[in-house]
Amino acid sequence: MAQPTSPGAILFAALALGIAGCVTLPPEAASLKVTRNAGDAEGCKIVGAVEAHPPYVGPNDGVNQMRNRAAVLGGNVLFVTSYNNVTATGVSYHYDDP
Repeated sequence: MAQPTSPGAILFAALALGIAGCVTLPPEAASLKVTRNAGDAEGCKIVGAVEAHPPYVGPNDGVNQMRNRAAVLGGNVLFVTSYNNVTATGVSYHYDDP
């Protein structure tokens, strides 16, 4: 007969799976500016469109997926154009500091 599983063991397993599934950020993506205001990207060069798709484990996974993709394109500003439970979209920009 199988041993019953304790509630603590179930909670630990759920947390471990949740943490393991979260999107992590490399330094270049972590320092990227994220905005929903188009004016914040004024004067920046468009480097490409980015998207994120579920499943999202954590509340910021969609934005973090887009941050990673924007950084890969060479962007340092992410303008989020749409964010919902289905698809998140944005535009990656590069701004040269004067």
